[in-house]
Amino acid sequence: MGKPLISLAQIAEEDPYYLDIDEKPDWQSQFGNTHPLKLEIGFGMGNFLIEMAAKEPTSNFIGIDFYHKGIRKLMTRIKKLQLENIRVVYGDIRSKLSVLFQDRELNTVYINFPDPWPKKRHTKRRLIKPEFVNQLAQKVSLEGRTCLATDSESYAMEMLEYFNAEALMQNLDDKQGFLEERIDLPKSKYEKNFINAGDKIFYLEYLRLAAVNPVT
Repeated sequence: MGKPLISLAQIAEEDPYYLDIDEKPDWQSQFGNTHPLKLEIGFGMGNFLIEMAAKEPTSNFIGIDFYHKGIRKLMTRIKKLQLENIRVVYGDIRSKLSVLFQDRELNTVYINFPDPWPKKRHTKRRLIKPEFVNQLAQKVSLEGRTCLATDSESYAMEMLEYFNAEALMQNLDDKQGFLEERIDLPKSKYEKNFINAGDKIFYLEYLRLAAVNPVT
């Protein structure tokens, strides 16, 4: 018989890097510094988050997900690798975003391969909706970035439409479309599998603009 699974409640009790919270923490105190805050929404098994934290020791990384197996695996790897610049939050970002972060507090946001909910009757469950994009834009700092990736063409077109329509976000592609590739970010196992299979990945990157004052 294998070892019994540690419950998330036990992890929360024993590991200060895991947060199951419903109020805003003092991120500066959490990390013990004022390094830029970078958020990954839906980290899956945590490969991207681990690589980013190792690559950028002077950035603070926060991952949020509600996938129990992925959380357990990530917490084990953080401890093994002794990465002090990651905090893991349990929950759904749709209800947690406004609670966890002040406006303009996030330097960068990564959304890698969110569930595309491919069946037509389920598309309403997709994370990327106009109201969420607007809420996200409020939390990203000026000149901060939002990076997205998906292998679903229909979802990619929705992302493009909703983010391009957000006045606070500027598409970093010259033609207001998709980037061909992204060289500066690690590729998750999931992403590599799609690329090796010859499938197209849709990449988007947005810059946070200053608010435009209405003309009176």
